[in-house]
This record gives sequence, C-alpha cells and structure tokens, in this order.
Amino acid sequence: MTKSHILIIDDDKAMCQLLEKMLNRYYSVITKHDGMEAMQYLLTGKIPDLIITDIDMPNIDGFEFLKNIKNSGYYGDVPIIVISGYDSKEQKINCLKNGAYEYFVKPFNPKDLLFTIEIVLKLNHQKINIL
Repeated sequence: MTKSHILIIDDDKAMCQLLEKMLNRYYSVITKHDGMEAMQYLLTGKIPDLIITDIDMPNIDGFEFLKNIKNSGYYGDVPIIVISGYDSKEQKINCLKNGAYEYFVKPFNPKDLLFTIEIVLKLNHQKINIL
C-alpha cells in the first residue's frame, strides 16, 4: 500500500525537521519553507493528500496560501491543517472559515496531530471513493 503524501510548509527549518521526523514513519513527506515555494511545487502537478502549513511566513503567508488553495478548482479538495505560534481565536476562526480542517497552536501535542491527520486522510479517502 502506498503511503499518503503530506506537504509541510513552515519557514522554521527546525519545525519542518520535527514534523518530517514525526510523520516519515507513516507518510511520504515533503517540506517547503514558504507559501511561494509550496505553490511552485504544486504547479509541477504534484497533489498531496494533506497539507500542513504555518501562518507567519515570508512571500506568501499561510492565510494567502490557504485562500489560494481552497479557491483553486484543482487543489480545493486537499485538506489543510494549520499549525501556528499564534494562540488567537480570530486567526483560528479565520483559518477554519477559509477551509482549514484544524488549527493547532505551537507547541502542540504530537499524538493529537497524528490522530487528526489519520482522521482527515480517512475521511478524504472515503469522500473520494464515494465520488
């Protein structure tokens, strides 16, 4: 069985390495360091099963990236989880209203993130099989 493909976007290289190490055991992981780099990667035709993104990044921030992806006919169905250093209800609500599946605040509980990823991927897979 093929591993699900997860795209991680965070300008903090240590956070990318942490997430990659945590998820590599279960998933195929690629990391990018800002929204522009991630958009360029997606334009190569690669469609991840899930995207995990930070909010505060250079070039294209997480809000703009989220809006671009969710408004895209091509990538709009890719689930997105936001992980941010900001514990702001306004930001969380903004992300969820713009299509994020979940919003985690750093530092986060790795078990909670793994569980959420598993659920999101199962739900999205079921949705695809129904269509």
